[in-house]
Amino acid sequence: MDEPLPIDTGTSALGQVPVAAEDPVARVLIDHPVPHLARAFDYAVPEKFADTARPGVRVRVKFAGKLRDGFLLERVESSDHIGPLATIERITSPVAVLTPELLRLGTATARRYAGTLSDVLRLAIPPRHARAEKAVLKAEKTREQNASSSSAPTDSGNASTASENSTTAADNETATAEDTVGRLGEWVLRHSPSDQAEDFPAAEHPRIALTCVPGPTPGLSWITAGLAAARATLAAGESVLWLVPDHRELAVLSAALDASADIDSHSVLSADQSPEQRWNAWLRGLLGHTRITIGTRAAAFAPVADLGLIICFDDSNSNYLDQHAPYPHAREVCLLRSTIETTGLLFVSTDRSAEIQRLVEVGWLRDSTPTGPERREGAPRVFVPDEERDPFAWQRIPSRAWQLMRGALRPGTKDTNAVGPVLVQVPRAGYYPVFACARCQEVARCPNCSATLTTQSEVGPFACRSCGFHSETFSCGRCRSNQVRSIVRGRGRTVEELRKAMPGIEILESGGDDIPVAIDDTARIVVATTGAEPYALGGYACAILLDSLWPGPWMRSTDEGISRRLRAAVLVRSRTAGGVVYLGDTDEAIRSTVTTFDPVTSMSRALGDRRELGFPPYRRIVELTGPGTGIDAVLAEVPELTELIRDSDGDDQKAVAAYPIAAGDAVGESLAHLIASRSAKKLPQVRIRIDDPRSL
Repeated sequence: MDEPLPIDTGTSALGQVPVAAEDPVARVLIDHPVPHLARAFDYAVPEKFADTARPGVRVRVKFAGKLRDGFLLERVESSDHIGPLATIERITSPVAVLTPELLRLGTATARRYAGTLSDVLRLAIPPRHARAEKAVLKAEKTREQNASSSSAPTDSGNASTASENSTTAADNETATAEDTVGRLGEWVLRHSPSDQAEDFPAAEHPRIALTCVPGPTPGLSWITAGLAAARATLAAGESVLWLVPDHRELAVLSAALDASADIDSHSVLSADQSPEQRWNAWLRGLLGHTRITIGTRAAAFAPVADLGLIICFDDSNSNYLDQHAPYPHAREVCLLRSTIETTGLLFVSTDRSAEIQRLVEVGWLRDSTPTGPERREGAPRVFVPDEERDPFAWQRIPSRAWQLMRGALRPGTKDTNAVGPVLVQVPRAGYYPVFACARCQEVARCPNCSATLTTQSEVGPFACRSCGFHSETFSCGRCRSNQVRSIVRGRGRTVEELRKAMPGIEILESGGDDIPVAIDDTARIVVATTGAEPYALGGYACAILLDSLWPGPWMRSTDEGISRRLRAAVLVRSRTAGGVVYLGDTDEAIRSTVTTFDPVTSMSRALGDRRELGFPPYRRIVELTGPGTGIDAVLAEVPELTELIRDSDGDDQKAVAAYPIAAGDAVGESLAHLIASRSAKKLPQVRIRIDDPRSL
C-alpha cells in the first residue's frame, strides 16, 4: 500500500523556534568556496528577526554543522523543503549591503566569467568592520535628524562635523601622502579649465573613449578630462565612480579632488587601506554620504547612490585583472554596470586597448580622441636612432640622446621651457638582469635549473630567481671563464653609467618598493623601470626610453610595449613647451605609434588582422587547466568551444579554446554548471579563466 503524501502544515523551524508571521522563509546565499555549495538555501526566519531580516543583510547560519556567513536574498511565504527548517542564527549587521543593483551586477559578472555569485560578492563587498560601521551609521542618523529638524543652521553644523569625521577616518591614508602630491593637486587645479564641463552631455549618459596627449598638463591630462566629465555629472545631480589602476594614480587623483574648490568630498576605496578605512568608505558610498568615489580594481563594484558616470583610466593596465576567482577584469565589470544601471561611461587612457577599439568600431562607444593637428601640437617631439646619419646610433645611449639630456639639464640654455627633469626609462631592474660569459659569449645559466642568472655587479654575487641558487663567484659552464659581460643592462647599471658621464647631476631611482608618487620641476635625472615613472610637476623636459621593450611571447606583446612607452612619453611636455623624447625601440609598430602619438590608428590596423583570424577581441577565449580527461569532458559538453592550443605541464594540462561573443552568457552558464557538477561528483577540478590577456 502506498504511503500517503505528507500534508503541508506550514513553515516550521528546528527546535520549535517561533517563526515570523509574514514571509517566514529566507533564501540565504551561503558564502562557501566549494562551487556546488555556493548557492541559496532555505532557512526559517525566527520571530525575533522578523523586522531586521531584510533582503541584502549579512546573516550567520548553520551549514553542515558549522556557522557560515551568508546574504539574505529574499523572503518568501513557503519552501519546497519538506520538514522543519534550520533557523537564521544571527543578523550580522542591520545594513542591507547587497543592494538589488549589486546583486544584478554580481550575477551578470558570475555568468560572464563562469564563476559563482559567492566568489564575486567576496570581491565586491569588503569585510565588515564594526567600529567603522558604527561611525557611519551615527553620521547617517544625524543626517536624517537634520533633514526633519526645524533648527537647520545648528543641526547642519553637527551633520557637517560628523561627515568630516567620517571622511577623515576613510581618507586618512591619503592625508599622510607626500607633500609633493598635495602641491601637484594644487597645480592640477590651476591648470584645469573649468569650462570644459559644458562639453560633456551628462544628462544623455554618453559612452566615450578618449586617448590623451600631454597638452598643458603633462601626464595628468586624464585628470583634466575626467574632472570635466565629473563636474558635468555632479551639476546634473548624479554621482561619479572613478577607477584607477594602482595606489600612485589614486594618490594623485585624490590630491587633485581635494584641491578642487567645486568638489565637496570624495571617498577612497583601495586594497591598501585598513579594514576600517575601507569599510567606512564603502558604507559612505552606499548611504549617499559622498558624490564621488575613487578607487582601484575592486571599486568597480562599489555602491554609489544616484550613479551617473563611471570613469576608467588606463583600462589596459594589468592591475585591473583580478587574480581571485572568477578572475574578472574591472573594464568588463564597468561595461556590465553601465548597461545594468544605465550610466555614462568614460574610458580615458594614454593608449588604446583592443577591447575598447572594437567597441568604438561597432558604435557602442564614441571616440573623442583629439584630431591630428591638435594631437601633434600637444605631444612632445620624438626622435629615433638614425643609423645613416649618426655613426654612434648603435650605442645603448647614442650621442643624440646625450645631447638631449644635457640640453634639458643645462641651466644656461636659451630655451627655458626645455630645462627640467629628465626621465630615463629602462625595461628591467637590477645590474645585469641577463649576462653572458665574456670569453665564449654563452648566456650564464643556473647549474641547478638552467634558468638565466642575474647579478648586482660585475664581480657578483650571482643568483637565480627561479630556484634560489646563490654563488659569490661565476664559472662558465662551457669554457670555465670567470669574466662576465652584459647582454641586458638593468636600472642599477644604467645609474652607474649616468653618474660617470654626468658628475654633479642629481640622479633619482624609481622602481621596486621605492617608487616616488611625484617630483618637483628641479632639473635632475630620474631612472625608472617601466610602470614606475613618477609624475613631474610641469612635466619632464626630456625622456630617454632605452633598449628595446619586448614584454614577452604572447599575442598582445606589441600592444603592451606600445602602452608602456606611451605612458612614459605622455609625462613629457608638449613640443610647444620644448618637450623631447628619444625612443630606443627597434620595433616598427612601437616606433610608428609613439612618433605619431596615434595609438588609435595603430590599434585599428592591428584589429584588421585579428578580425580575419578570429582572434580576441572578436572571439572570447577560455583557458582550461587541469587533468586532460577533465578538459576533454568540459570541451565535449560545451559545443560552442573550439580548442586552439594545448600544453602539458606534468600531470596537468592547459588548453585554450575560443567561442563567439554572442554565445558568451550561454557558455558562461554551461561552464559554471559543469564545474559545480564535477565538484558535487568529487571529480578532479578544471580551473577556468575567461579572457585572460596572457592565454594566447
